[in-house]
This record gives sequence, structure tokens and C-alpha cells, in this order.
Amino acid sequence: CDEHSTESRCCRYPLTVDFEAFGWDWIIAPKRYKANYCSGECEFVFLQKYPHTHLVHQANPRGSAGPCCTPTKMSPINMLYFNGKEQIIYGKIPAM
Repeated sequence: CDEHSTESRCCRYPLTVDFEAFGWDWIIAPKRYKANYCSGECEFVFLQKYPHTHLVHQANPRGSAGPCCTPTKMSPINMLYFNGKEQIIYGKIPAM
């Protein structure tokens, strides 16, 4: 699915994080990156492969929070930035 789809199930949509727009001038590169986000309904029938979700829902369908739409994979990004001592640091930031 994409942002133009009529799909209501959980889908990934584009989201660009712009460090310059935040005023984060201590980040040298990248100035922005594509983070993406998940949104949509996670219907019970699509989550039956997760036994815990299935059991909680069956035990108390009205008392449990519904399953959430969450990413299944997150990747690191390489960043060049100034640390608190004004030194330039090259690092890999996990799970971005």
C-alpha cells in the first residue's frame, strides 16, 4: 500500500525527517532521511500467526487493547555530527 491507496490495513507510508527544519544544526549529514511510518488497522485475522495476541484477545476481547501497527524492521543510519565538545563524530545510529 501507499499514501494514495484505499487500503485500511496496516501499511508503510513515507515520512521524511528534516534535521534542518528542526533547527538541529549539530547534525552535519544527512540533513534529512526517510524514516517512514506505519498506520492502519491491524485486524485480528491478520495477526493470528502471533499466539500471544490471539490468546489475549480470546481471553478478554473487550478488556485488551487491540494490536498495534508497528514496523517489522528498522535500519541504522550513518551520521556525521558535532558532539558536546564540538568534535566531529561519524557514527552509526541503530534502529532509525
